[in-house]
Amino acid sequence: MSEAPPVQSLAAFAKALGLVTMAEARGHIHAGLRCAPPTKRFRRWYEAETCRLLAEADQTTRAYGAAIEAGTVAAPPRATLEQIAEGHPDLASTHAARRVIEKRRARRKAERMDHDANAQS
Repeated sequence: MSEAPPVQSLAAFAKALGLVTMAEARGHIHAGLRCAPPTKRFRRWYEAETCRLLAEADQTTRAYGAAIEAGTVAAPPRATLEQIAEGHPDLASTHAARRVIEKRRARRKAERMDHDANAQS
């Protein structure tokens, strides 16, 4: 019997291999946007570095997908809508999940009422 591959997120996968993630690329982009008006030399370096980081982040994502396909790592399970709805009340994702759950309940209730009405006819 073979062992299941270790569950590893994209961030953990990238950290273990020393790869760049999109979060790091975004951090570089936002840091550059906050700096003083750049010189032409800085702007060229910044654009080249941004392109390099974005390309590396894309390669990391593809390598992670390939590792999942090869079975060397497993992606962590996605959180269910109910788990997200139980999150911190200040988060927009928590409120959105609660709204979706409520809409699903209302839709199921309407479908049951339609089904019951059709059954009585």
